[in-house]
This record gives sequence, C-alpha cells and structure tokens, in this order.
Amino acid sequence: MADIELVIKIAEESYKEIKKIVADRNDHYFLENIIANGIPLPKGHGRLVDADAVVKKMEEREEELKDDRSMWETAGVETALDMYAPTIIEADKAESEGKE
Repeated sequence: MADIELVIKIAEESYKEIKKIVADRNDHYFLENIIANGIPLPKGHGRLVDADAVVKKMEEREEELKDDRSMWETAGVETALDMYAPTIIEADKAESEGKE
C-alpha cells in the first residue's frame, strides 16, 4: 500500500504536548510518533502550489511559441522559483516522473 502525505491542523499546544509525550516515554505509539515527527508548515507561508507544474506549462508554452521572449520568461520563472520559493514538501517522485 502506498503512503499518503496528509496536512493536518492541530493546536500548537497539542502538537507540543504530543512531542513531549513521545520524547518522555521512549515507547512510541504509532499515531503519536507520526505526528511528533511531522514537518510543521512555516508560519505565514503562502499558497502551496505545484511549482513543477508551473515550469512544465511554461516549457510547453515556450515550445509552442518558439520565440526568445517565452524562453526568457521560462528561465525567469524557473530561476525565481529556485531562488525565492523554499521547498516545504519535497516532490512525490512517482508523480514528478509521470508514474502512479
């Protein structure tokens, strides 16, 4: 069975309590361990979008138009994403490679 990545919203105090329980007990209950080892989304994050899909669409547009402007726009978008859009959750390799 494949893994599922799930974003959940819980109170910060609940999250801290779960992390403390797991650390103190050294007996890791399944669900508590998953939550305690989760990756919190950074405060104030923006929209979570599929940046790879944006790049793919830009490349398709570039191929369709075959002009210098679209080439520069694609390069600009890719550079901006690389420099200024931090990765919050890594890409799903199966999805990014077109596999299921």
